[in-house]
Amino acid sequence: MSKENQKNQKSAKKSVFEIAQEMEQQEQEQQRHAQEILQKQKEQQRLAYEEQLRQEKLELIRLKQGVIEESTTIYEEHEDQKKYTIFQKISNFFYANQWWMGICGFFVVLAGFLVWQVVTTVHPDMIILLVSHNDLFHASCSEGISDIFEQYIDDINQDGEVIVDVYYMPSSPETQERDGYTGDNAKLYAEFQTGEAVLVISDSDADEFIVPEHTLVNLEEYFGDYEETEDMRFLLSGTAFADVLEYDEPLDDDIYIGIRQVRETMDSIEKMQEVYDIAFPALEKFIQEFGHLKNSEEN
Repeated sequence: MSKENQKNQKSAKKSVFEIAQEMEQQEQEQQRHAQEILQKQKEQQRLAYEEQLRQEKLELIRLKQGVIEESTTIYEEHEDQKKYTIFQKISNFFYANQWWMGICGFFVVLAGFLVWQVVTTVHPDMIILLVSHNDLFHASCSEGISDIFEQYIDDINQDGEVIVDVYYMPSSPETQERDGYTGDNAKLYAEFQTGEAVLVISDSDADEFIVPEHTLVNLEEYFGDYEETEDMRFLLSGTAFADVLEYDEPLDDDIYIGIRQVRETMDSIEKMQEVYDIAFPALEKFIQEFGHLKNSEEN
């Protein structure tokens, strides 16, 4: 290839490169021109918006000053009132008041529980205090004692069934030494401050707490013709009481049943008298069933 031809080829290649550069420059120039136009448009829009705000401000001033009565540029916008269905209204109400609804719900549940407790709580027709240190006697005989005395009374509170509860109060000098003036002793003292239970089954170990001479009725005045009667006590060891209860162990000689005197307590004396009037006939039936008349052997 001649030197002249090589020179012509180089000239042709340079011309193509230059053409590409010129095209790129033209494209960049077009982009700059488009950006300038866009900026001018934005500037025009900004100026137009500022002018609109200025005109509206002037219009508002004229309205306030009473120069004009209506504005042709300021319009009051009204949102279309949204219509809700009944379900949506109820849902919105609960959502807006969920905290208050929660608090109210808590108190409704609490009130319902208290009402349920009052309605379903079993109220005994009579209560017997079993004051003794003999845990075995209590565990074995409490239910049997209830069954015996339920035969002697009617449905006092008219709830459809006769219920006699036995409240066990462990009490002895050892109990006092162990508990001091708390625990079981406190329960016993509390029971003797009310008039809800007047029948007492106990033994001599509890006399220190009961003090029969001052708290129990002298049964000699009413049941003195029974062998088991000793002052304020009707002794149970010589009767068929243990056999009826199916109690395998022999009863202690000092275990007895008695009835409290009607006195002023935390309850009214009238209330205690009502309880006494129910309990005394039951005690009388009990003594008639399990006691032995002193003259029966002579006859």
